[in-house]
Amino acid sequence: MMDAALLELFPDTITIEPFSSMSVSQAITYGAAVTYAANVSSEWSKSIGRSGTELSSGVRVIIPDRVHIDPRDRVTLPTGWVPNQPPIKSVRPVGGVTGMAMDSTEIML
Repeated sequence: MMDAALLELFPDTITIEPFSSMSVSQAITYGAAVTYAANVSSEWSKSIGRSGTELSSGVRVIIPDRVHIDPRDRVTLPTGWVPNQPPIKSVRPVGGVTGMAMDSTEIML
């Protein structure tokens, strides 16, 4: 569990609905939504996607835990962010050796 003082760095709340399945007609279903404390910010960056294509991202979300997130999951941002449910461009763990840095998850949208 993270120190309460560090949790103040994560004033936002997001929800993530895990990808469940896709039907033959391409209709996606999701599992139950999970709520996370987060830090949501506007930040432009570029990354390379799984297919090797370059992706641009305008929103960075940091969750103060290591969380498994599938790029097909659905993220809902706090009120006021447009779009409210942007596609996930990349996910990566952030942090270092336990005790040396804060373990967290970065999502680029």
